[in-house]
Amino acid sequence: MSIEAHRCNVKNCTGLVVFENADFDMKNPDTIKGVYAYDDPTCNVCGKEFLVVPYYVVIDPEVEDDIEIIESACITEWEKQRNSNHVR
Repeated sequence: MSIEAHRCNVKNCTGLVVFENADFDMKNPDTIKGVYAYDDPTCNVCGKEFLVVPYYVVIDPEVEDDIEIIESACITEWEKQRNSNHVR
């Protein structure tokens, strides 16, 4: 069992959005409200609904103490760079 908790983002709400992620089918997420999602938990205080969605990040594996997620950039930034500098 692996339980996750996230703070609710409703102003002045002190609730938590809690869900178990051990049984997620990572290769075949459901479609919930038209979005690929693994679950649809609610805040335990205000009841607001949330979606747990697939998310990809790029990390720097050479950071020794922790995992560093590198900042994402817009694809148009890459296209402009490629067109002006011939960077791969």
